[in-house]
Amino acid sequence: MRNKFLTTVCCVSVMQIPLTIGSAAKAEWESSANVGIFSEYRFRGAKQTEDAPAIQGGFDLSHSSGFYLGNWNSNVEFGNTSIEVDFYAGYAFDVGELSIDIGDLYYYYPDNTGQTPNINSNEIYVIGSYGAISAGYHYFTTEWFGVGDDSGTTYMQINAEFPLSDTMTLSAHAGSSSIEGVTGADYEDYSVSLAMDVGNGYSVGIDFIDNSGDGAVGPAFSSGAVISFSKSM
Repeated sequence: MRNKFLTTVCCVSVMQIPLTIGSAAKAEWESSANVGIFSEYRFRGAKQTEDAPAIQGGFDLSHSSGFYLGNWNSNVEFGNTSIEVDFYAGYAFDVGELSIDIGDLYYYYPDNTGQTPNINSNEIYVIGSYGAISAGYHYFTTEWFGVGDDSGTTYMQINAEFPLSDTMTLSAHAGSSSIEGVTGADYEDYSVSLAMDVGNGYSVGIDFIDNSGDGAVGPAFSSGAVISFSKSM
């Protein structure tokens, strides 16, 4: 349940790969990769590894036209599921000073193949950014991780970034989940994050996370902090 590229600041270094199309045109591609160690994995405020550490990483490929695709992976710990594999693709473009990102994200759990309920899920999203502020709307075209109706669950979020120095950034996030077909499952999540670039593609961070609402009950929604150490390449 990848939230890093949708709700947090990611420091990435890229490698340009020129690709010749025909004899006259060139299309420019950029690739990047990332890997990190996290004290636990949280998705939209909810615990995914039962307080255990997580190793996460992915690959991204973007085109100069604005199209992109990628893959992201993490260990998880719920039910009989131990691995999450995410696939995503989209298109990012500017309208004046407003940046818009439209895409599709598929959450795949290999251990869940053939199991009931089927927790593999798909969402489409639109994210708009203006200066330091971004807001997103996410719509599930499938059941929400095997829960609720066939489709219709939504997630809305707003984020703000505040550079404190050339190497340090403070971020704030608020999100709201509306679970279709399940009474009393809606909830809100909040976080404040501090990230520091320590050079050569390495960064460290800490996220302070809390939740509220009828659905934010049980240990999975308790408040806490996540410490991370990551590398971009």
